[in-house]
Amino acid sequence: MNRFILPLLGLCAALLLHAAAGAVAAEPEADDADPVARVVDSHDKVLILGGGKLMIKQSAVRSARRLLGEWGREAGLHGEWWDSAPEYRAAKALLLELGDGVMAQRYDSGMWLDQAWSEYTARTLDGEEADTIATHFRTEGGQKLRMLMDWYLGEMVLFNYTFTDRFDYELQESERELRTLQQEAQKRLPREDIEFTSRYPDTFRFLACSPDSRYCPSIKYWKMLMVPLMGEIIRYVDGVGADIETQMRARKPEVMAHIEAFKARPR
Repeated sequence: MNRFILPLLGLCAALLLHAAAGAVAAEPEADDADPVARVVDSHDKVLILGGGKLMIKQSAVRSARRLLGEWGREAGLHGEWWDSAPEYRAAKALLLELGDGVMAQRYDSGMWLDQAWSEYTARTLDGEEADTIATHFRTEGGQKLRMLMDWYLGEMVLFNYTFTDRFDYELQESERELRTLQQEAQKRLPREDIEFTSRYPDTFRFLACSPDSRYCPSIKYWKMLMVPLMGEIIRYVDGVGADIETQMRARKPEVMAHIEAFKARPR
């Protein structure tokens, strides 16, 4: 089956049955700004960034635990070197604080996502096509379409890590990131709208058109979002996680000081 069919069918079905909550009506207006920038700026990236941040935090927790276990075994420690020991907790906090710092530097601003999104959009669409999409996203139906796209893109981030068995819903150290993501998702939860296609026929035609038509850039754009851009997002998230582990390894001497303090403590 074509790898684009399932995501595309999902979006078409959502247009038939749902409209995202809270959209503000707007009429298309002329805009001299770069059409690619207008397309990228129109998207709400909170769920994408929130999902990626949660996955980086979980990766950092796993890296910290793995390294603490590895260095503990090198020092002759076994099951006693765990969360019940204050020295273990202090060492883990040291490593996770480093991870949070790397995320703040490389991830949290979202500038990397804007840059990647702009590059892929510019490669995929010409100026006229980008302008068509940006202009349609300003209509009421277009806003609802764009909000559904953003919802599905956020879901795809989590789906990737769930499908590859890297998302632990109950990982205690990532509760804050999970709770933040849940709160933001709740604000954007799609609502049922069975009259969507009759109230927004232009938006439905904008999506449900022949991908061979030069007047139908929406299919081309959606394919780009779901495959190459999503791949770039996953690679970046994984890269930040790998960088965090590399920097954690450089903190081994500080962790060893906690291990030696634990070994020296009478028990």
